[in-house]
Amino acid sequence: MLEIFSTKWTSMVLHALHARHDGRARSGVLHRSLPGISKKMLIQTLRELEESGLIERHTLDSVPPAVSYALTPLGKLMVQPIELIYDWARNNSAALDQLQPRPTSRRRQ
Repeated sequence: MLEIFSTKWTSMVLHALHARHDGRARSGVLHRSLPGISKKMLIQTLRELEESGLIERHTLDSVPPAVSYALTPLGKLMVQPIELIYDWARNNSAALDQLQPRPTSRRRQ
């Protein structure tokens, strides 16, 4: 489980797919729902999640071809603890605001 959180965007992509897009989204829609992620980082993260078996890639038969990503059954299972953490963070935002950033943190002051 900690491996999912070891990179910044992994849990955020899984959360966005689950919470904002009901488990499936086209890559452009997913990119717009994750402010701050570059297209390159999104594609890299999606590939890693696909290799892990957490999402599956679908090429849509359209002109131009479009790609969508969907949570697999394993991805739906793994997103559950992520959602618990997101819920906890929403309910405890005041406590999170009190945290002092580490010297190496990119979190804005």
